[in-house]
Amino acid sequence: MGGFVALTTGTDGTSAQTATAPLSSNLGEGERPEECRTSDAGDAVPMEPPEGIEWRMLGLVRVPVSAEAGPTRMDGGVWWCFAHTPLGAVLAAHTITAEITEKHWRAVLDRQVVAGQGRDIFEFTRATEPDTIRGSASRSVATPAGFAVTSYTDSAAAVKLLLKTSSGYAESTFDLRWNGGDWRLLPSPHGALHSEASPMENPRGYVLWKG
Repeated sequence: MGGFVALTTGTDGTSAQTATAPLSSNLGEGERPEECRTSDAGDAVPMEPPEGIEWRMLGLVRVPVSAEAGPTRMDGGVWWCFAHTPLGAVLAAHTITAEITEKHWRAVLDRQVVAGQGRDIFEFTRATEPDTIRGSASRSVATPAGFAVTSYTDSAAAVKLLLKTSSGYAESTFDLRWNGGDWRLLPSPHGALHSEASPMENPRGYVLWKG
């Protein structure tokens, strides 16, 4: 899966509101799943730390959540319903990569990763790896530090996530598609959910998270 998700660390955080609702991929263009409500106004790329962000533990990973931009729903352990905005894509990148380390990863793969050869290869590889253990005392070496949206349309987004490590910063790129009324990760043809994490000397060019 690469080293990006494994670098994140867990600390106590607050919880975004969630509720159960069915997921569906049988939707027309522009339609959203029933009960999925987010603030989708505007498509401006955030240039400042977004307001209303809380932090919640997803397994061992600390992820940002928003009552307006998502994830606002939970179904079978899957966090979903992200805003159809650049910020919604950023939050989806954080959440989906954290979920894929959990025991319900196959449901995440089916519902939140674009189908195709890349997903099939990822599934084959992921099946050989252990799941995270909730409540584990082990800690990793980095925390979410910031993000950059390098391209955005109504149907696609490219997002870079920045981590703070014990030795500096690392970054990785995620491609997402608006599919089935929500954001999904688009894996590479070789089965990678994101680019390999690479070191960064400083966070220049990134919007840094607050808190």
